[in-house]
Amino acid sequence: MSNLKKFIIIAVVISVLLINTDATPDKTSLKVRSQMLKGNMVPIIVIMKEQSSFNVMSSENIVLSLKKQAIDSQTDINYLMDEEKAKGNANKIKQFWVINAISLQASPELIDRLAKRDDITSIELDSRVVAQWDYSAQISQSSIQNATLEIKRINAPEAWELGITGKGINISIIDSGINSSHPDIASRVIKWLDLVGFQPSPYDDFGHGTHVAGTIAGNGSGGTTTGVAPEANLFGVKALDGNGNGYETDIITGIQWSIENKADVISMSIGTTQTWTTPNCNADNYAMATATQNAIDAGIVVVAAAGNSASGVSSPGCIAGTIAVGAVDSSDTITYFSGRGSAMVDHGLVAPGYWINSLDYRTSGYTSKSGTSMATPHVSGTVADLLQAAKDKGLILSPGQVKNILDNTSVDLGITGKDNIYGAGRIDVFEAIRQYSNCTINGTVRDNFSGIGIANVIVSINANISTMTNEEGFYSFTALEGDYNIMAVSDPKYITNNTIAISTRGKMFVHKDIELLKKPTGNITGNIFG
Repeated sequence: MSNLKKFIIIAVVISVLLINTDATPDKTSLKVRSQMLKGNMVPIIVIMKEQSSFNVMSSENIVLSLKKQAIDSQTDINYLMDEEKAKGNANKIKQFWVINAISLQASPELIDRLAKRDDITSIELDSRVVAQWDYSAQISQSSIQNATLEIKRINAPEAWELGITGKGINISIIDSGINSSHPDIASRVIKWLDLVGFQPSPYDDFGHGTHVAGTIAGNGSGGTTTGVAPEANLFGVKALDGNGNGYETDIITGIQWSIENKADVISMSIGTTQTWTTPNCNADNYAMATATQNAIDAGIVVVAAAGNSASGVSSPGCIAGTIAVGAVDSSDTITYFSGRGSAMVDHGLVAPGYWINSLDYRTSGYTSKSGTSMATPHVSGTVADLLQAAKDKGLILSPGQVKNILDNTSVDLGITGKDNIYGAGRIDVFEAIRQYSNCTINGTVRDNFSGIGIANVIVSINANISTMTNEEGFYSFTALEGDYNIMAVSDPKYITNNTIAISTRGKMFVHKDIELLKKPTGNITGNIFG
């Protein structure tokens, strides 16, 4: 080869490298670069360089801090966006404060210019997300009755009997919407945001979100109780269209709105087609991971589907800090479609997700569906019950505490301990709330001879906890777990029995009948000598 030919080849290689290096710096993701080659507008998320981190701060202060940072750092780029929109290089521009970022559809030329700015740290593709259900069918009334066994299997009714129903807890469902006219959730969709059709009132044109809402909070007004937390408040965020598809930026908008409207739980039965087998996928999903972590820092528990692909866990379920939810069938065996991988060991668990009966968005009745979408709301409802149980005791649980409680009270499945299929195990509502619930102690105080109940007997277990029997001799009061000495006093007619020792440890109900012996009566005769 001649020296001239060598020089020409080297020159061409250098020029190609210079062109590629100059065109799009590394801060632009490979997915975005791939879309740029088509020459069309590309949906992107522009991540600003300045991002917040929090230690101990109230949710109100976190929100104020995030908003201030976004306003301060986005001022210059907003002027650019206005100019580029006028030129036709940008549209659908949206600002965020939950993560310091801007989303838009941008021309390849504009993306090149944005990538060179010092105030921008990365440019990501606005990825598509889809509802995570498998299939559906209308079922008979007898099948509906059987479907309620899933709620019973996770021991939700035992919690209801103690007054733990998710009352006062706000759950934000980011999904396809909610048919709020269904009798089982009527009047409980208290806040609404439509990012698709921009309608002022709740609706659902796909059915997925309504089914999820029913598993969280369906109260059975239409005939079957489907919800784990049948008195919880619901927020509806419509981020998926009539085909069950949506964009990551709308999910982030829903998270941001949920924080601002003081949600306690965010439930996301959605996922990407891409999956991860790593403990988390934060590095590959910076925008979603940052938004999610800021919600968690604001005190919100984030529950997300593990996805319907056994090849890994999809986003946002794979994001650290969330509770990723896989699906088991009626025998507590993992379903063929349930997401699995190291993320399940790190922050996952499972719940019923096969052939789950819940609300039909087209009628006032019910339908059956399968998927990790169906498992996720079982966990969201459980979280609501747990938050209410703690709140009733004057306690506020952090998202980390909630996760630890669920990990420690779930039924271990598969190999011993956490694993990449079942995570921490299958949820158990009653076990989760047990430590925050009082035990009921009751019984009847009876006459030792006749067996008839004695009215107006004072029954106590200590100086501060006492009650009085009714006309039939029945008594009842509540107490925390512990060991007690129960006493019954009815002076001057009866002699108090010996103190009875009872224990409420590991129990929610203690029944103890008590017998009292009448004091002897009669005439006494004799002489008194003084």
